[in-house]
Amino acid sequence: MLKYIAAAVFAVAAGSVAAEATFDRPLTIVVPAGAGGGGDTTTRLLARELEGALGQPITIVNQGQGGGVVGLTTMKNAAPDGLTVGLLFPYAGYKMTGQADFEGSDFSPIAVFNGDSSALLVGASSPFEDLKSALDAIKADPAAFTVHCSGGCGSVWDVPVAGMMLDYGIDVASVVWVPGQGAASGLTELASGGVDFQTASLPEASALISAGAVRPLAVLSPDPVPGFEDVPLAGDVIGAPLDGGTWRALGGPAGMSPEHVAAWEAAAKEAYESERFQTSMKEAGFGLRWLDSAGLTDLMARHEADTQRIMQALGYAKTN
Repeated sequence: MLKYIAAAVFAVAAGSVAAEATFDRPLTIVVPAGAGGGGDTTTRLLARELEGALGQPITIVNQGQGGGVVGLTTMKNAAPDGLTVGLLFPYAGYKMTGQADFEGSDFSPIAVFNGDSSALLVGASSPFEDLKSALDAIKADPAAFTVHCSGGCGSVWDVPVAGMMLDYGIDVASVVWVPGQGAASGLTELASGGVDFQTASLPEASALISAGAVRPLAVLSPDPVPGFEDVPLAGDVIGAPLDGGTWRALGGPAGMSPEHVAAWEAAAKEAYESERFQTSMKEAGFGLRWLDSAGLTDLMARHEADTQRIMQALGYAKTN
């Protein structure tokens, strides 16, 4: 028995050394977003820990042009030598709207390190006190209601909410979806009564929730969100757990070797589990979520299928 334990310990130690010895040059992480946003901030927090785990300095390259298309294209076209990886996030909408043609097969999935669930919010003066009454009203007369998307419609917050409505039997194409310049401006409009509903993450809305200006009806999370445990789960109304919102992950170009993927995955897990990363993410209001390479592969497949179904129902999908 002892020899098997010793062998296992040696294998783990050898794996750690191999991960550190895999790369002998500085590394690059491409972030398809501008500096200072959620994607940039969470990636930099992770990269700070990755440098120690991989034994190499890491340069962050921000390429948010084209709504992230430029950065994702750089990731897709990078040499598959493991020296350049990037931030992956819900990307399937680009293909549906004709902006780009990204598919899961363009990338080498490494690991998910962040996830934040979408929520449906109303203003303080809204007549709706719970999700069911709101969905029933929208189902009865969808064209009578406006939903602010936070950013451009067809994105990470409104698409999951539209999927929830679709599953509830709502004609989502008849609902008035209102694009905006971000969650902050949309929540201000919601609080003033300019729109009926808002899609956003709970951390984004926390200040106005605390001030009593807006109210969350439900969150699209399978479990209560830390810090917002009293917010109802949308799945309790729909009848099945819901998990909708944004996720952030590391991925490389297609064709990375299994050894390079494994090295990045092991380093990402070590970075994710570090006390400094966990604390920094919580203090910044970002959700913690871990999926390994296999889990991310499955997530990307579900993401593409769900996005196609929902965006076709919304009428956003390019037809030519």
